[in-house]
Amino acid sequence: MRTETLTTPGPTAISVRIPAGTIALETRPGADTTDVQLEVLHGGGELESEATIEVRERGGRFEVVVESPRRRFGFGRDEYRVAVSLPEGADVETSTGSADVRATGRYGRFAAKSGSGEVDVDEIAGDLEVKVASGDVSARTVAGNASINTASGDVELGKLAGQGRIRSASGDVLVHEADSDLSITSASGDQKVGSAAAGELNLRSASGDVHVGIRRGSRVYVDARSAAGDMESELELGDAESSGDGPMVELSAVTASGDVRIARA
Repeated sequence: MRTETLTTPGPTAISVRIPAGTIALETRPGADTTDVQLEVLHGGGELESEATIEVRERGGRFEVVVESPRRRFGFGRDEYRVAVSLPEGADVETSTGSADVRATGRYGRFAAKSGSGEVDVDEIAGDLEVKVASGDVSARTVAGNASINTASGDVELGKLAGQGRIRSASGDVLVHEADSDLSITSASGDQKVGSAAAGELNLRSASGDVHVGIRRGSRVYVDARSAAGDMESELELGDAESSGDGPMVELSAVTASGDVRIARA
């Protein structure tokens, strides 16, 4: 196992690029170092020493780069385990062919790209951007905007404060709390928004059910349609906006063969 401690006493960003394996991240409040552990799980032993672990300082900002060596001929399957402990609020970017990413603690901007593998993050103070061909995506809190694209996998967000755009070909999508504009598009898989407070909600599903909860105190305009599914609503469906002085939710829900249910959160 290769272990290195890098001095990062200011704003920090980290980039991890490996072909396959696991990436485990954790943040430490008040930390001024970034600790990296890298282990080769499958592949030649020389890959461990040839991997890049370095820090670059640019204008008081520290950029940590962890990158595996590239095979000359692309043969074999190299797998790594990368564990990183870094300052709280650090920005993160991961790029893998097939790897699970687990991040505990609080981060700034978080971006992950993978062919296959799960992405699981605790708290994000900035924006979240994830592109995964096959794998589940989850985050407890996103204070900024969220952009998630997955071909096959479930998506679950706890509280989303900013705008959200989620696309899933096959998988369920669950957003517990949405405070702003949210767009969800899926081919097969259920969609559920537990509590929507304000903004435009555009929900499109080909063959999944749609469930939306409107937060109490929020006004709502509803345009909901299902070609072959059942419609159920605790709220009046029509062109008229509900009365009151609360924030407005403009809901548009369309599904081809799924059920649509609208309720008060």
